[in-house]
Formats: sequence, C-alpha cells, structure tokens
Amino acid sequence: MRTTSRLLLVSVGVGGLLLSTPSPAQSQVNREAVRSLNLSRSQMQQLRGVMQGYQSELEDIFTSEQQQQLEDLKAEVQSGSSDAPLDPFAELDLSADQASELETLRADIAADLEDILSAEQLEQAEELGFPGL
Repeated sequence: MRTTSRLLLVSVGVGGLLLSTPSPAQSQVNREAVRSLNLSRSQMQQLRGVMQGYQSELEDIFTSEQQQQLEDLKAEVQSGSSDAPLDPFAELDLSADQASELETLRADIAADLEDILSAEQLEQAEELGFPGL
C-alpha cells in the first residue's frame, strides 16, 4: 500500500492534488519544488496534461464514499492534525481490484514522468522527495 500512497504525492508535486485543491501553504511549497526543477514550458504543459488525464482515471477508481474519506483525511492533514494517517489509502479499505488499478496508474504516471523529465530533473525530483519516480 505504500506505493499507492505515493501516487497522490507525485500528483501533488507535479500537477496539483488530484482530488481537490491543496492549501495555500501546500501550493506554495509544491510550486517552489516544481520551479526548482527548471522545467521548460513544454515540459510544464506535458506534465499538466498527464496529471489532468489521470485525474479522471483516479477518481473512477474510488467510490464516492472513499472520495469523501480522502477529502476528510486531506482536511486533517491541512489542519496540522497529528491524528492524520501516514498512508491515506490504508484508511480507505480498498478492494484488491482498486489496489491493483492504483498500482497500475502509479506505474503509468511514473513512466510518463520519466518520458517528460530529463535524467537530471528526475534525479533532482527524487532528491526533493517526489516519490514514485
């Protein structure tokens, strides 16, 4: 399950949170991290397109109840609650099919990111904590 939780984190880093808008503080950190990669306009457009393309696929994996649970967990994290789980997907009681779909989606996104970013940018992204790359 640890790798499935990385999907959300990768998406936050390069395309914004998939299921909702990050807090202003999160947005600023994410923008600064992405900016430090010195991406070209073309790369930014490609990344935006990749994340938008996968957003609907991710939303289709979760039930409406699970999407609400993710929203609630996100609110906990944004409020600084120490009760927020480290692995939000572990709280969702995912079926085996859902877990498999998430893993496949994560691998697809990682492959797309590897096609878009240079080797140096990939290395820097890993150093910055962009998991899943």
